[in-house]
Amino acid sequence: MEFRTNPVKKEIEIVGFNSVYYFELDKNFSHPFERHDFWEMVYVDSGKINSIVEGIGSTVNQGQLIFERPMALHANVSNKIDPNNILIISFTCHSPAMEFFDKKIFTLGKSEKMLISLITKAAKEALGRLPDDYNDRDPVDFSAAPMGSAQLLECYLTELLLLLLRSGDAARMSEKQSDKSRELVHSSVTQLIVDYLESNVYSNVTLGELCEKFYMGKSKLCKLFEEYIGESPIEYFIRLKIAEAKKLLRQEEMSIGKVSDMLSYSSIHNFSRAFKNATGFSPSEYKKKSIH
Repeated sequence: MEFRTNPVKKEIEIVGFNSVYYFELDKNFSHPFERHDFWEMVYVDSGKINSIVEGIGSTVNQGQLIFERPMALHANVSNKIDPNNILIISFTCHSPAMEFFDKKIFTLGKSEKMLISLITKAAKEALGRLPDDYNDRDPVDFSAAPMGSAQLLECYLTELLLLLLRSGDAARMSEKQSDKSRELVHSSVTQLIVDYLESNVYSNVTLGELCEKFYMGKSKLCKLFEEYIGESPIEYFIRLKIAEAKKLLRQEEMSIGKVSDMLSYSSIHNFSRAFKNATGFSPSEYKKKSIH
């Protein structure tokens, strides 16, 4: 019997990347309208933004993303109320299926948010860092990227696009079917831990508390979490706290002491040390840089 190669139809095929940014913006950020010959995906990681595409304005909230087609006149601006964090990925893709995404806003579920996390991680690895200056127009450079990191970035983004495309065609698996997979069950447990950490960012959550709540030993919980998230639960929780601290410090009325207390640090000294270890800046340096 002869087995012939059966080619796979590629509904979405990304040619390459044009830019990747992660912005931490204050409530007054704005930029001139622009247009370019590639697709742009804007994901709101926290806060909300106003997206204006071809004269039509839309509010994009935390956990949502919007696509802007090639050559569409657009701007993404803060709403004068909320500081916000946004991930912007620009990419070239000529697949006809991309028409589905034009001007659409998507509210992401847990699977899609997990892919956003993987996309961000792969982009950081491939580029060394995520550019955070709007005026930085240097082209994406993968020349020093670790082996496979740029391709992983392409794979994760393609997977996200296909998931969104399939959800539009009502082709998503049912929850009961999903629950039959042990891997998806483990992923769901991990997401529950993530949800718990995110909802308790203002508290002092310990590893022991997580083990007690989710009925798991320390080694098993850490192994499971690291398998799906790529870092320990405490490392992830520290990142959440620092991200929240940054958002609070960008508000003029917030003192460093108040932010430290709100986030349940035992002292300003411990907060400042954790913040500088994570960002390279002291809280006062970051506050001054962000506001002024």
